[in-house]
Amino acid sequence: MNSFSGVPRKNRMNRFPQRLACGALGLLLAGSGYLPAQTGSRAVELKGPRLSAAFDTRGLIRLSSPEDPQQASVIPQGRTWGRPMVRYRIGPGDWLDLYMEETHLEQSGEHGLVFTDHIPGMPLRMTQTFELQGEGLDWDIEIESMMSFPVTIGDLAVPLPWQRPRGSEPAFIFERCFTKHHYIAGSGSFVYFTRPSGEPPFLMVLTKPGTKLEYFDSPGNTYTVFMHSGLSGNRQERGTWRQEHTYAELAPAGAPGSRKKYGFHLVWAQSWQEMRDILFQKGLFDVRVVPGMTVPEDLTALLSLHTQNRVKDLQAEFPEQTDIRFLEEKDRHLLYEVRFGRLGENKLTVHYGEGEEMCLEFFSTEPLETLFKKRSAFIVNRQQHRRPDRWYDGLFSVYDMKNGVLRGPDDTDGFDFWWGYVLACDDPALGKAPFVAAKNVYFPVQEEIAAMEYYLKNFVWGGLQRTDRETPHPYGIYGTPNWMVNRDPMLRAGVKNRNLDKMNIWRSYDYPHMIMLYYHMYQIARLYPDMVEYCDAAEYLERAWQTARAYFIYPYQILPWYETYKWGCYNEMVIEDLIDDLAREGRKKEAEWLRKEWEKKVKYFIYDDPYPFRSEYSIDRTAFESSYAFARYGATHDMEPDTHLWLDKKSGRWYSHPMVSRRDAREFMDRQHAAGLAVRGWLETKYFLLGSDFTSSSDRHCLSYMAKMGGWSILDYGIRFSQEPYDWLQLGYNSYLSSWALMNTGTPESGYGFWAPGKENDGASGWAFMSSQFARAWIRKDMPRGAWFYDGEADLGYGAAVRTAACILTDDPLFDWYVYGGTLRSSQGAFEVVPKDGLRSRLYVVTEGQRLGIEFKRGGWKEQSPVMVDADLNRIAGFIENRTHDAHSTEVVFLNLDPAGWILKLDGERIEIKTLGENHSAALIPLEKDQHRFELLRR
Repeated sequence: MNSFSGVPRKNRMNRFPQRLACGALGLLLAGSGYLPAQTGSRAVELKGPRLSAAFDTRGLIRLSSPEDPQQASVIPQGRTWGRPMVRYRIGPGDWLDLYMEETHLEQSGEHGLVFTDHIPGMPLRMTQTFELQGEGLDWDIEIESMMSFPVTIGDLAVPLPWQRPRGSEPAFIFERCFTKHHYIAGSGSFVYFTRPSGEPPFLMVLTKPGTKLEYFDSPGNTYTVFMHSGLSGNRQERGTWRQEHTYAELAPAGAPGSRKKYGFHLVWAQSWQEMRDILFQKGLFDVRVVPGMTVPEDLTALLSLHTQNRVKDLQAEFPEQTDIRFLEEKDRHLLYEVRFGRLGENKLTVHYGEGEEMCLEFFSTEPLETLFKKRSAFIVNRQQHRRPDRWYDGLFSVYDMKNGVLRGPDDTDGFDFWWGYVLACDDPALGKAPFVAAKNVYFPVQEEIAAMEYYLKNFVWGGLQRTDRETPHPYGIYGTPNWMVNRDPMLRAGVKNRNLDKMNIWRSYDYPHMIMLYYHMYQIARLYPDMVEYCDAAEYLERAWQTARAYFIYPYQILPWYETYKWGCYNEMVIEDLIDDLAREGRKKEAEWLRKEWEKKVKYFIYDDPYPFRSEYSIDRTAFESSYAFARYGATHDMEPDTHLWLDKKSGRWYSHPMVSRRDAREFMDRQHAAGLAVRGWLETKYFLLGSDFTSSSDRHCLSYMAKMGGWSILDYGIRFSQEPYDWLQLGYNSYLSSWALMNTGTPESGYGFWAPGKENDGASGWAFMSSQFARAWIRKDMPRGAWFYDGEADLGYGAAVRTAACILTDDPLFDWYVYGGTLRSSQGAFEVVPKDGLRSRLYVVTEGQRLGIEFKRGGWKEQSPVMVDADLNRIAGFIENRTHDAHSTEVVFLNLDPAGWILKLDGERIEIKTLGENHSAALIPLEKDQHRFELLRR
């Protein structure tokens, strides 16, 4: 039993002779300058100016900030920090757990507590000291051998249970729960916790000098970090790990080396910048990387190590294939340039201090343009079922790159019954064709366009989607598990046990995939009319409009639990472009109807819900592409006030908005941006964490489609709105690049891929990333660390990449003039920018004083040809290419370019620039040759 109350026992620990019962301890602490608060008879609180910590007989049970109006504790009720997991072995004996059933608590000086795990006859003694230090709390752990023989420590780990988001009450979820971030990287490791609302304070758990973290796991679903993992890590025979699983050796009692010390510092921070400052102040590293930690092989990475440590060396994992160049030291920032010559994972190890190490994990890919083209071609050539004798003829399904197999309804690999949605509908299957269509707007390939039309003709129209002649509910889209089951009442009753009286066309998330597909097919048919056969541009536009109309009507009408106006649905941002093109095509009535529905949703997000960051789950990271799109629309459009705009069927509430302003939308934009950071890696510099999304409910799953989708919102925010854009350019571009690491591509020399070598897999993709050494993914498949071997929803992210890809010239305060998504060279008072962002169709110049953008709606900058940008930003010139080698005109759209202040020339001839709307202008340029000289001059 724990020894805490009653008369303290004597001579248990000579260093701390005062043993106190809880009441006596509280009385002593009351005069010490900090506040002990008793909760019941067995709890004591240490309270400093910025941290409150409550303890019971077993350890730390509550951790909060006095500056937090919510007084939220990171530690969930009934759980404890301060119960390290110690597994040891003596000689050839068994691995044993440290006996911890008689933990003793005593006072340490004026500001601390000591927990001791030792009674006579135990071979080890563990002592934990918690002590207020500055604005934080030190947590020190000492392990000491107590007998005359050596001891091997196989595992030394610290469980850190945290208050995960749970339940259905939004205020509790977003203000009193936390999301966990971690950087397990050796001596430079740390963990931090943010609230889902994104509001500070943020809790940091920092390693102290001499302590490293090398591994993590979640035994018993409890997140646990390991200082030594030799036993647990090496027992796991499956999967790989990027750090050594170490043991600790203790000498016999009293001998040198008979004890080891480890320590953490816990502190709250009020901003992201303060967290970076704390990392620097506490002897760790504030690391920044551009353009990202997933690095295309035709780009270099710039790396900043902001630290007080003396860095001895930056060591490459593959030195013969890695070029590391030290650039300079700037205000305690050590700047390096790195080029990777080996595709796949690449580790850099920072050697510093007295034998301390920190690892940085990068991933090198093929060039971005190669990735766009390979992925699209792979989907068309390896992932489409051509089976006229089957109901799923034309289906794009999921690919199993571990086994080199296209799965489908007749080869399910266990995705049966309800789980069959993975193969034939929903986000895993419906996200593929929209990406291929989006890519073909910029790089059209006849065979790829034909494959999409085959899909639409044979699988979608009259199958997945009800036709215009099917009543009721024309244009409705069938949901899980697939359209074949949903059109057959008996088959459907064998899969689902409720709502069988309703037509299963209610899943809101399915509609934007088809809207996006039809819209991009409309663009393709308009730009390249000779490359389509199934429908012309007018028919594709009609289907896009009718599907959008169905989106706003059917789900809420049939099953109001699917709250279309309240949930952010991926890809729905394309509706804004659809509205504009309907109006441009003269279909103003349809455009106006759709605009009103769109604005209902915009207003709901801005005004009617303080936490509109949900989905089918009470908290999700899928919302942040949409939430930003709504904020951007509201900040750039004048919406009308309203009364009784729409009735909430579930609550009976009418939503009204008597006052509507752009300023409100701009304030919401900042709020949703902060919430998006809570489920995205920002300080943790590993390629699968920095810029990556992660689920709030898992310690293992990251780098999904939302890395790019939410990343688009962060990057666009930096380009267009933020007064201090540089952080968001860094994070947004890291996000854009991050999940390209899921792709399995390569050259013959590299085996055609890192995750699943073989030419047959060149262009395959993982669904998400398993960050544990080996664990079970939520799709019920065991996964080793790395890219999942199914692609699933990944193509939603690649579709977002098409609208994100850009080359961005900026004057970063740390890295100086820099270009994201390209190479940069200074030459005679000008910058030579070579776009390598994947599309070569967008170029932005972003400084504190200027935001200028150029976007080609067809074609783009000539491959490998520099765009010249004068240092004073008064002239931009370069060659643009005609990718289809035919005579046509293309639209170029400008951001923040006043036609009265600029001159546009094509091959020396002036082209008129017209105002499009607020902050946008455009020109129509004729292309008759394979290349033309484009020149933009300030008057």
